[in-house]
Amino acid sequence: VCVFFFQAEDGIRDAQESRGLGDVYKRQIMGCGSSKENNNKDGKGKGKGKDKKKDDSIPYEMKDCLIPEYMEVFSKGEELLKNAEDLRAGLMDTREKAFELIEAQRLIDPTVYDAIKALLVTAAATNEGKFPTSSLEFQEETPFLVINCGEKAHETYDLNEQIKTWLATISTAPQKIEEIITQAQELSEKAKEFPGKASDAAKNANVSTFKIPIAASNTAVNAQTLAKGIAKLPVLKDAIKSGIENLKITVQKLKEDRSKFDEWGKQAYDKKLRLPKEIVTEIWPKDRFKPQEEKQNQPKAK
Repeated sequence: VCVFFFQAEDGIRDAQESRGLGDVYKRQIMGCGSSKENNNKDGKGKGKGKDKKKDDSIPYEMKDCLIPEYMEVFSKGEELLKNAEDLRAGLMDTREKAFELIEAQRLIDPTVYDAIKALLVTAAATNEGKFPTSSLEFQEETPFLVINCGEKAHETYDLNEQIKTWLATISTAPQKIEEIITQAQELSEKAKEFPGKASDAAKNANVSTFKIPIAASNTAVNAQTLAKGIAKLPVLKDAIKSGIENLKITVQKLKEDRSKFDEWGKQAYDKKLRLPKEIVTEIWPKDRFKPQEEKQNQPKAK
């Protein structure tokens, strides 16, 4: 049983900003519960498995069961589940890359709002020379935002591209996951009886006698992989839905704070901050940052 925790925002983040798929998605898909939650309730499992991360990727690889009729179904299942895994990994990857560009690993619970704020403030800080041109448009349908604050060879360009990629990915994700779930469920119905009939099916497919056990074994493994992968799809669907809903809240927050970005940008420009790392360090509230780690192996005082 997994327990998910949702924490309120504070300070400048008084509204519940979008963590994209960061908060909801990581806890449901990426297994971000504490190591204690992953141990047995009776206390067993301490030590060896304490720091072991839960693997929440969607399994998809199928074995050759030597039965063409069955492999046709399993191959389609493998393709669908791989598409789902690519979608899951793509959402996390584009989001994390954006956060890396703003040094967000130093922020406590970084959000999509943080990434967009960093982009807009950085653009405003350099806009004294009208470079880069900063624009933020709001629209009714996903991805809700059209952002253009970066030009090639400028520090905002990569961050701008990562945010645009993430927004484009999540805007198409609901339709993609619906299609995958529908098709996967149809395949699951077909594959339900495969394991019990594998030996006879192998004989009918002229599989040699000594390979029939392999055919039966691989059929059972494939059916299990298909079932495990399909079981994770509704969780991914819910996480995507939550990500979209939270993105709507982020858009509202951006509308409210849009006038502040130029002010923050002017502060950054006046302080001659290097972009975007120093901007994040100076403009964000201090309680948003993790404490600096103490230096190890310092000489003891005599």
